[in-house]
Amino acid sequence: MDEEQLEEATVKLHKLVIELLEDGLSPLAVAGVVQASATKMYRTLLDEQEFEKLMGDVVNSSKHLESNKTFH
Repeated sequence: MDEEQLEEATVKLHKLVIELLEDGLSPLAVAGVVQASATKMYRTLLDEQEFEKLMGDVVNSSKHLESNKTFH
């Protein structure tokens, strides 16, 4: 996947998320579905050690995110 394809995928996913939110779904529910889908994909594609390392990296990097921003 090149940079252009990654950008296109990001825009498409963002549009879908916005659409779901505008349809009245809870932001937490939408985030949960996206996170669960990503986790299932990683679980399928990675071996156990790679998966566990990735999940650890996700948790560690989330500690550095700004928590005062609203997504909508």
